[in-house]
Amino acid sequence: MKDTVYDDFIDRLRSESDIVAVVSDYVPLAKKGRNYWGCCPFHREKTPSFSVAPDKGFFYCFGCQAGGNVFNFLMKVENLPFMEAVKLLARKLNIPIPEKTKSEDDLRREQEATQLYKANQLAKDFFHACLTKAAFGSEARQYLASRQITPEIIDQFQLGFAPPFWDKLIRTLADRNVPVDSLIKAGLAISREQGGAYDRFRNRIMYPIIDLHGQVVGFGGRVLDQTQPKYLNSPETPIFNKRHVLYGLNLAARSIKETNQAIIVEGYMDMIACHAAGITNVVASLGTAFTQEQAKSLLRMTKELVFAYDNDAAGQNATLRALSMARSLGASVRVVMLKGGKDPDECIQRNGTDAFVTLIREAPALIDYQIQTALANENLNTLEGKVRAVDKAVTALALSDNAVEVNSYVARLAQTLALDEAAVRSELRKHVRMSQKDKSVNRGQNISTAMMENRSNMATIMAERHIIRLLLDDPELGTELSSHLVDEDLQDPNRREIMNSILLAYNMGKPISTATVGANLSESACAELSSIAVMESDYNDVSRTAADCVRILRLARLKDLYENHRLQADEYERMGDSRFLQELAESQRIKDEIIKLHQ
Repeated sequence: MKDTVYDDFIDRLRSESDIVAVVSDYVPLAKKGRNYWGCCPFHREKTPSFSVAPDKGFFYCFGCQAGGNVFNFLMKVENLPFMEAVKLLARKLNIPIPEKTKSEDDLRREQEATQLYKANQLAKDFFHACLTKAAFGSEARQYLASRQITPEIIDQFQLGFAPPFWDKLIRTLADRNVPVDSLIKAGLAISREQGGAYDRFRNRIMYPIIDLHGQVVGFGGRVLDQTQPKYLNSPETPIFNKRHVLYGLNLAARSIKETNQAIIVEGYMDMIACHAAGITNVVASLGTAFTQEQAKSLLRMTKELVFAYDNDAAGQNATLRALSMARSLGASVRVVMLKGGKDPDECIQRNGTDAFVTLIREAPALIDYQIQTALANENLNTLEGKVRAVDKAVTALALSDNAVEVNSYVARLAQTLALDEAAVRSELRKHVRMSQKDKSVNRGQNISTAMMENRSNMATIMAERHIIRLLLDDPELGTELSSHLVDEDLQDPNRREIMNSILLAYNMGKPISTATVGANLSESACAELSSIAVMESDYNDVSRTAADCVRILRLARLKDLYENHRLQADEYERMGDSRFLQELAESQRIKDEIIKLHQ
């Protein structure tokens, strides 16, 4: 469909949908004031903190900060991409979806994807039949039985076996009208230099990798002998990117949402062993490094990620890398300290399900794990070992922004190592300073500039939120405020993005509403807009309130600019640079503006 038709269709869905009715299909809501309230479907809670504003068309949870419009809600609650959420809402409203005019490239890619999905599906059925019915699958069946994999589990995960022949799959699927070129593109066959092709997977137990829509996108294969590599995955294809896929997510998604927790393991068998034991909120990272794309897929369902990687050095290193990355995306991270086995599968087989569930429940948080690892890997009977342990521990503590938590850890660390607490705190301060310096250098700033970064006080935060709410409630204020306000006046990046969208709509003569403003916002900015939209507000004097908000924002910005130029002048003067006079003059001019605003 053309862009204008598409935009009109989205606008129609948005305007005709009743967000309260849509959300009520998933969450019991009760009206309280102008908004509706219920328990959040995205995290466990007993006291309702999930609010829906019908007049604004937004939802917001004050507990987990999830928010957005009706499309965002369906995307999050059903774990759908945007267009799938659009289609779902259209079906709910019984509104026909306009047909899209497809280009030749679109048709070619769609046809190719269809062929690859078909090839993978037929290959999955072939491998499964080879395992469960063929005589040459008996060794694989015996191996799986030795790993406590029952026929029921084999059927549940559609496990298979690639027979030890060079072209058995190619010949079998040729009878099903699947050309060898499709098998090569799907990563199921490899072309020979001298012509022809051969099966990629041979004499391996096969694990089909299935996406959230139930389509087979690739495979993992494990050898039965000592052949290398032990595990072989499908290569990247037009329908398979291992950075974006988690093994078993199609089976674990519902349980992850219900438990509000995702457990990540390394291998196929670890994931299967957990599910067989009744622990169903488990996925595997395909034996590769946990990626940002995989983390984001899980964070759409839950904020708590629990890592249960192998006990060996490679597994611990992979855990540390994954922890840092997941934490940077806002995840609440915990780590299972495996006992009685090198991996989850072995732990469950040796000690039972209850013991493994206890390990999950007692899994320490990120900092706990990092400190425990630092202490465990050093010889604490020597001064050198203690110094290295402290260095590793305070490196982790320097990243925490919880002062109470850090103080507690420092005291415990000093007591455990029999060190002076003041000495440990001194080392921590060094790491904090270096951490701040590194962040500043990464942003292209010097230390003086970094020290100038403002910390928004509550008055500024509320002024930013109320000015946005005022403009949404009374778009006519745009005429009054456009000459006095720019998006740079807002310090918070999400609210600055919202204000930029409001001013852009105003300058283009478009209507200002939560729908138009929120249409193209980032996920975090959309959540902030949702929070503002559900705010209870009752302004006695709109113009006066707006003027007060503008004055607070202008003062905050001018004070930051003043401090910026003042410190820059000091730095130039220390360097003997005559530009300090220019900076002093500019800081004085800004100071005069601040005095006028105060008056």
